Amino acid sequence: MSSKLLSSLSKEDYLSLTKKLHQIQNGKCYICEAPIDLELQTTNIDHVVPSAAKGKDAEENFALTHEGCNKSKQDNNLKIARMLHRLKKIQEDVQGKEGRSASLRDVLAYYGGSKYDFSYRIQDSRIDYSFDKNGDSAVRSSSVFTDLFSTERTCFIEVPIEYIHHDSSINPRGINSSISLLVNEFERGNPQLHVTLARINDGKIMVFDGQHKAVAQILLGSRCLLFVKSQGNSPPQGRR
Repeated sequence: MSSKLLSSLSKEDYLSLTKKLHQIQNGKCYICEAPIDLELQTTNIDHVVPSAAKGKDAEENFALTHEGCNKSKQDNNLKIARMLHRLKKIQEDVQGKEGRSASLRDVLAYYGGSKYDFSYRIQDSRIDYSFDKNGDSAVRSSSVFTDLFSTERTCFIEVPIEYIHHDSSINPRGINSSISLLVNEFERGNPQLHVTLARINDGKIMVFDGQHKAVAQILLGSRCLLFVKSQGNSPPQGRR
């Protein structure tokens, strides 16, 4: 990526900036987060926020990367490249250990999700629920909508990832290459309008549709996701 500031630096000043960024980043590549050996490895300095996205051509918007990592990021900005590299590490680890494709379940595990069951109570057309295991003592309430024909009941709520689980019995598919497109669209402020779908099963919020959307949101730093959740014909009574 072109930079008037970097182009204007002398060789000594460029080296000084390289060492400074190396220290700020604790000696690690901004993209792959692996150590950089300044004596043995070739590096690049690049904009974190691209100039095309109105990123400043200034020191505070620079990051140090391995040259190979920077070349392999294609059209992604550095933040997206780092997120996708983390996902790549998750995928490689799951494939190596279990011989399968990584899914939302594995991304949730990496980011501290899927820890707790969901405590809730359904009364008439309301659902009361709490995320107290997550340190949130508030009791929330949302409307429940009942389908006229199937009697399926649904609600719309925002859920911390610690309470989210992947329903691999209904949706066993792994994460495919479309995830990079989703991440970039979300980063640009153009998310899909279709929300993630989940069901309440044995006290767990189980995602069965929209796992790629959920993965993209988690990679981008979301700790809570908006859901449509369904409850079948025989809703639980009392606290689960």
